[in-house]
Amino acid sequence: MADEQNDPTSRRPRPPRPQPPRPDVAVEPLRPRQEPTSSVLPKVANALWALTAALILALAAAAALNWEPVLSGVENTVAQQDSTASAADVRNTASATLLSSGAAAAVLVLLGFVALNLLRNAATSSKVLMGAVGILTVGASITFSTFVSDAPALLGGVLHWGPFVVAGTSAATTLVALAPRR
Repeated sequence: MADEQNDPTSRRPRPPRPQPPRPDVAVEPLRPRQEPTSSVLPKVANALWALTAALILALAAAAALNWEPVLSGVENTVAQQDSTASAADVRNTASATLLSSGAAAAVLVLLGFVALNLLRNAATSSKVLMGAVGILTVGASITFSTFVSDAPALLGGVLHWGPFVVAGTSAATTLVALAPRR
């Protein structure tokens, strides 16, 4: 046993080392934290876009409930542009025009809500998306008004003036959504 005590290679448990004291460190952020501002603009933009979506749905309902008269009005427009087309081609083109207008409107409405949601979270790309959606919605509304210009004046002529109201609310939504916030 005496040899074990003098042997430097023997493994004896050593007492644990005391932990050094922890330094007092304070970390400050590089940028001060910005508290969310309570701007009313996002709520106004959401309300305007909801109004735009409701107006688009009203136009779609008016066109769907009066499908045959609206379709014949679009057929007249198509026939004026191409007098050599057969009646079946004119009808198919008119149907495709109305259905594609509805599909485009649905996509634009959804993209508008996505852009406003991103805008609420201050995503950088949201302003670009909202600007694009606003411009496309104004253009699509005015284009739709030219498609249905020969449609009969149903429900107080809603298909004649309705697209311009949609264009106006879409433009207003875009301007409010892109306005700088304080």
